[in-house]
Amino acid sequence: MKQTYNGWANKVQGLLLLILCMILFSCQKDFLDKKPDKSLLVPTTLKDFQALLDNTTIMNASPSLNMIASDEFYTTGDALNSLGAIYEENAYLWTKDDPYQGNRIVDWELPYQQVFYANVVLEGLRKIPADTYSQSQWNQIKGSALFFRSFAFYNLAQEFAKPYIGSSASTDLGIPLRLTSEVNAKSVRATIQTTYDQIIADLNLAQSLLPLSANIKSRPSQMAVQALLSRIYLSMGDYVNAKKMADTYLSSNNKLIDYNTLTASGINPFPPAIPSGNDEVVFYSALIPINFEYSSLTIVDSVLYRSFSTNDLRKSLLFLDNGGGIINFIGDYTGLAYYNFGGLATDEVYLNRAECFARNNDGTSALKDLNLLLQNRYKKNAYTPISSTDMNVILSAILNERKKELIARGTRWGDLRRLNQDSKYAITLKRIIYNQTYTLPPNDNRYVFPIPDNEITGSGIQQNPR
Repeated sequence: MKQTYNGWANKVQGLLLLILCMILFSCQKDFLDKKPDKSLLVPTTLKDFQALLDNTTIMNASPSLNMIASDEFYTTGDALNSLGAIYEENAYLWTKDDPYQGNRIVDWELPYQQVFYANVVLEGLRKIPADTYSQSQWNQIKGSALFFRSFAFYNLAQEFAKPYIGSSASTDLGIPLRLTSEVNAKSVRATIQTTYDQIIADLNLAQSLLPLSANIKSRPSQMAVQALLSRIYLSMGDYVNAKKMADTYLSSNNKLIDYNTLTASGINPFPPAIPSGNDEVVFYSALIPINFEYSSLTIVDSVLYRSFSTNDLRKSLLFLDNGGGIINFIGDYTGLAYYNFGGLATDEVYLNRAECFARNNDGTSALKDLNLLLQNRYKKNAYTPISSTDMNVILSAILNERKKELIARGTRWGDLRRLNQDSKYAITLKRIIYNQTYTLPPNDNRYVFPIPDNEITGSGIQQNPR
């Protein structure tokens, strides 16, 4: 980690112009115009710090290798070989030995880059006492930095650490928790428990500092914190707190898109989420672009596709049937072509709460949330509400719809990892490439990605077993 931090620190501390020139917001020009001297490029004002956090290219990106490794998409052997990225091919095949082949891994490096920028901001804020006129802006910037750091830590933990298991969380290895921009600070892997405790503590503080909502959806808000905490608590099996966070979120924002108002087409039918489109999106993030995502031969799992009924509008809005069994995914909540959504949205929060209700044996409330969501996904007057008193049936229906509704958002891998803990929902993943079968059994070590070799060499932290 010191190696990675050194690389970023040298660029940021000496040449922040290279970072800030990527910022997409209008404040970028003002900031650069006022600081032509490179010796003055280290951010020192609230405007500088906000500009650094508004760099959507860096701050609003989420890991994507887990999407390759999950069970939503399939491809052919020839298409796999043509990707031109061996680590993508190996992620798809769950290769055990040396899956990265010496390549640097963006899924590891970019979140820690987000952490570094957040730490630069948090440390800089300590040198700027807030006054009556700047307190609100100061609070928002600090809350945003805490949110971005927590989001990065959580995403890293989903790929490079074991899933949260209460009985072993205090001894299982988590991720390095970089809480300073100091490049010489030694990197050590915290435990899983410490990792999650840090994430949750930072988010609770962020929630007290941020505004309820954000006009620009690439910026964090209280509702974004609540949605993220609901996801995190669900991953921990803490259904009480996951429901509490979902309740709080939905009390302020419960609007769902009626898919009947959208038009199916060969391009993304959803409105762009940023700066303020798509009513369901509360925080914008896009999955890191990968070749697997762009390939026309990355095909939606046929079983998953067939699970959508004719009257389910998601079948035509999310997918494009090119014939010959080639089904491509197009309907992404970014609202952009070729960018998969990796942020937070209301539909996920409804599914989180529905599962919590079911886990706590409240089938009536669980079905109320689930049916409300699905009524907005089906053709008008074509949806028959699910009705059952069997909690196993209800929970299975919720988990099935979760896989369908949240396709290509980077959440499926985390769901597989947590559901593997229960034999009723654990599954073995399978690929067939050139007549050779590859499998990933439940709870296999390969559900944890190895830490890149350059990090092991540079910092000496412990590698994950494969």
